[in-house]
Amino acid sequence: MNLAPVIVFVYNRPNHASQTLEALSKNYLANETKLYIYSDGVKNNSSYQDEKKIEEVRCVIKSKQWCREVEIIERDSNKGLDASIIEGVSNIINIHKKVIVLEDDIVTSKHFLSFMNECLNVYKDSKNILTISGYIFPVKYNKLDTVLLPLTSAWGWATWEDRWQEYDHSISMKEIINKSECLSKRFNIGDFKYTNILMKEGEHWDIRWYYNLFMRNRLGVFPSKSLVKNIGFDGSGTNCNNNSDILNDNFVDTKIEIIKKNYIDLEFYALLHNYFRKEVERNIFKKIKNKIRGLNK
Repeated sequence: MNLAPVIVFVYNRPNHASQTLEALSKNYLANETKLYIYSDGVKNNSSYQDEKKIEEVRCVIKSKQWCREVEIIERDSNKGLDASIIEGVSNIINIHKKVIVLEDDIVTSKHFLSFMNECLNVYKDSKNILTISGYIFPVKYNKLDTVLLPLTSAWGWATWEDRWQEYDHSISMKEIINKSECLSKRFNIGDFKYTNILMKEGEHWDIRWYYNLFMRNRLGVFPSKSLVKNIGFDGSGTNCNNNSDILNDNFVDTKIEIIKKNYIDLEFYALLHNYFRKEVERNIFKKIKNKIRGLNK
């Protein structure tokens, strides 16, 4: 198998970066995979503590041979997560034609790389598929295989060069989506208003990625159980409050059967809508909004 490289984006959380890289190194294909680590730099007027944390992160990322080959890109100044991801993914995907992306608070199952690479191969010629995701919200679903959904996820994902090159940064149709009852209903999931994120925070890369999927009527491939968990619910990121990690409830360290499909899994999609209508989940909408944006600094 021609394996995709992995990019990990890190900033100022040494403990999170260590957990992310340790888990990645335990993946079955880690010893055959090339890893790029982008380490963002110091912000203007940063405190001594912030500068120290960045140095600690850089010590962590250099402390082990996490994968077969590791290339580290250290930024002299702070680019911010959105610019780092867009530039980093663009640079690496131009070389390798496909890529797997992680942020510094995403801990993976040991089956994560196998799942992502196999899906990248299985769906490479399926132009209706925009992205592969390692995370799925914790809905109750009995099957342990893949599902196709009209969604994206920023918590461990992958794509191909031709899909990434179509990425439209302008989101010029956002007003039309927001004002149309039909379109906004499709854009939102249950009671969760993706349109609010689109209108207020449309400059962030991941809501634009979802917008691109929506506008092109494309799909994402997901495992029915999550192969990643987000450890950033501890208040360590700018938009991450110190909350329960209920969103990690369906993490499994189990091999997921990959069944090639070309249609939305309507049963799973209905369960997902119902999940976002439950009162207990409604109480964590703010958490989901903050975390789904992928803003960790």
